[in-house]
Amino acid sequence: MQPMTKKSVQNDYLHTILGYLSRYRMLALPGLAVMALIALGQLAGPYILKQIIDVAVPKEDTGLLLAYAFAFLGIVSVTGLLSYVGMMLLARLGLSIVTLIKQDLFSHLLKLPISFFDKHPVGELMSRTETDTERVRDMFSNLGANLIVNVLTMIGIFGVTFALVPRLALIMAGVSVLLLTVLIVFFSKIFSMYEKARSFYAAIVAKVTEFIQGIEVLKAYGRTGWAETELDAAAKQRVSLEVRISLIEYTMMSVLESLIGPLFIVALLLLYAPKVLTGTMTLGMVLLFVEYGARLLRPIAEIAESLRSLQQARTSLSRIRKLMAIAEEPNRGVGKAPSLDREIRFDHVWFAYEGDEWVLRDLSFVIPKGSFAAIVGASGSGKSTIISLLCGFAHPQKGHILIDGVPLDEIDIVAWRKHIGLVLQESFLFPVSVLENTRLYHEEISEAKVREAISVVHVDGAIEALPEGLATNLWERGANLSSGERQLVSFARALAANPKLILLDEATSNVDMTTEKRIKESMDVLRKGRTMIVVAHRLSSVLSADRIFFLSGGRLIAQGTHESLYQNLPAYRLLVDQQFPAKKRARA
Repeated sequence: MQPMTKKSVQNDYLHTILGYLSRYRMLALPGLAVMALIALGQLAGPYILKQIIDVAVPKEDTGLLLAYAFAFLGIVSVTGLLSYVGMMLLARLGLSIVTLIKQDLFSHLLKLPISFFDKHPVGELMSRTETDTERVRDMFSNLGANLIVNVLTMIGIFGVTFALVPRLALIMAGVSVLLLTVLIVFFSKIFSMYEKARSFYAAIVAKVTEFIQGIEVLKAYGRTGWAETELDAAAKQRVSLEVRISLIEYTMMSVLESLIGPLFIVALLLLYAPKVLTGTMTLGMVLLFVEYGARLLRPIAEIAESLRSLQQARTSLSRIRKLMAIAEEPNRGVGKAPSLDREIRFDHVWFAYEGDEWVLRDLSFVIPKGSFAAIVGASGSGKSTIISLLCGFAHPQKGHILIDGVPLDEIDIVAWRKHIGLVLQESFLFPVSVLENTRLYHEEISEAKVREAISVVHVDGAIEALPEGLATNLWERGANLSSGERQLVSFARALAANPKLILLDEATSNVDMTTEKRIKESMDVLRKGRTMIVVAHRLSSVLSADRIFFLSGGRLIAQGTHESLYQNLPAYRLLVDQQFPAKKRARA
């Protein structure tokens, strides 16, 4: 699916539906043909009853009566079989289409900027990719089948009735159109309520996901009761709205089924029963009209019910389309080929997450290829933002980031990221084997290379102690490893990928001294033949950097080696003395 404007997201549902149907026309067309035969079978039953009353009974022809009876039985049987075949075809159609929608949706999510995920809870996105798509599936299967059969049945009833008594056909058509118009207007008016109900549901899923992810914190601080209360309040809001929607819906449907239906049949009898007495119309014909009238009201009621469900499916489709309309991050698979043969240059870079609240201010510096650069400063000085900019997760509002003189926003960002090995403060481990966590399903990275990487970063002992070694599946977020071991696996992941650029963002901030020592040794291996940029608050891992950039308030205050900054920059000297008090005492 292509990105869509806001107007098309709101109005062009039919184009989206037909687009998916065209992909599976070999299921859709036979399904439609079967639905047409089912509708024809429903029309034939009352006509056979008419023939029994008007032809077979007056002639007292038992053979003819039995023929009609067997014909009626055959039609009912074949219609039942066709219903099964049709439902199977449309069920397969619905499953095929919803699978395609989920693939399109997930593929699109992978192409969205990181800033989007910062603003949207995991639970909300799960609701859209699962619950909303399942509602859309119903539209292509059960709802679609019922709607098609009922619409074709109505058309057939009008056609047969018009051929027999045109005036009656026009009356029935007029009443039907009036009822459907009322129902369509009614459901369009409460469409906003459906959207609000879906938003409530997504919010509940988001809260559940959030609370489960933070269950240890909630338990530790005794806040599970508060979480339950919060969830209960959100659930009550949704229940209240759903009850209102159901009350409105069932009131309308009850009026249709219990009042309008009987009145319509009574009107038919009053209008045409006298003609039977005068001999101008047969009893079978009147019963045919009554049966068709009853069968006409049933499709109207079911179409109305389908419309209700289709409105809910439309709400879900609307939410999916809005998500699909969000612009992908720029330069995915397009732009200039990346290289890192000379340098990385920040040229008067300004960046803000919101408005003019600048996180980085007029930042300029150069990092030559193959050098070891460190970015230090107090919390909130903009250090980690530099890493996000280098990865293309965010983009400067002013200035440029140049890679060998080429602006990063002109480079194919997907190809550029393949040159990067990123280790975060809390690197994510997937609930799969250690092997696949290390190579991230890059089959070209052999198991031998993975073993070499985990050995270099000194985590091989911990991995070998696991029940199945490299083949051991990790728990959620790697919970069956210590925090230090998880971080070392992340280093092994970066080493196995053999990137040109290593980015470490506070990679040693949450580990013990023993693990920190291992990480420092790993860094010495990682930096050989590569460019390394380390963001650190703890300075022990960056003292040997070729160049240290000291940030404060988003500005570059000074740059130089550890020795030169310690001698000439009081703010840096204070930071060092706070972390290495023994050296301070020695100078005293």
